[in-house]
Amino acid sequence: MPGDDFIRAFIAINLPDEVRAKLERQHRSLKAALPGDGIRWTPPGQIHLTLKFLGDVPSSSVDGLRAAVERGCRGTAPFSLRARGLGVFPGAQRPRILWAGVEGELDVLGELQERIENETGRWREREARRFQPHLTVARIKILPPGRGLALQKKLAGAADFGTWRVEGVGLMRSHLSASGVTHETLAGFKLGEGPKISVSVPLGVC
Repeated sequence: MPGDDFIRAFIAINLPDEVRAKLERQHRSLKAALPGDGIRWTPPGQIHLTLKFLGDVPSSSVDGLRAAVERGCRGTAPFSLRARGLGVFPGAQRPRILWAGVEGELDVLGELQERIENETGRWREREARRFQPHLTVARIKILPPGRGLALQKKLAGAADFGTWRVEGVGLMRSHLSASGVTHETLAGFKLGEGPKISVSVPLGVC
């Protein structure tokens, strides 16, 4: 609405510390194999499983978003996921996104994402692409010269980052500044229940 402030928001599943620790070790190995300024690495503390990117939404709509995400979480019991393997979008010949794969109870995850998608449709239209669960490790603008083989070797490796129990979903906000991006949790929701977190929780800087 005219004159309203806007926030940059998304809905995501956050990761437990033990999964982040394993991702951080892989992070260091990848950065050593793929040096250069053409790759923007996601800090391990900010890696998350995005269910829906909302973009810029009016700050006055946060209460409505909270209610919508709460409705989307109802009826879904906690479930298990596993982070394993590495891959790239759209493909090895032109890699743009380097990701860690997500396995486990993907049918439950897909149903949860679909309900959240439907409940929050008034704030952002459904993406044309099918939901493909993944954890973004890096965004590749330019692959360093001669590093294609190193990337292929990393993708072929047996990277396993562990299993965790998904018990909640977060309504998140991104803050952009000269020093990077910070994420905070505007509201957290226990699966099958209402919101449990209503205060901002910083999640690091990239």
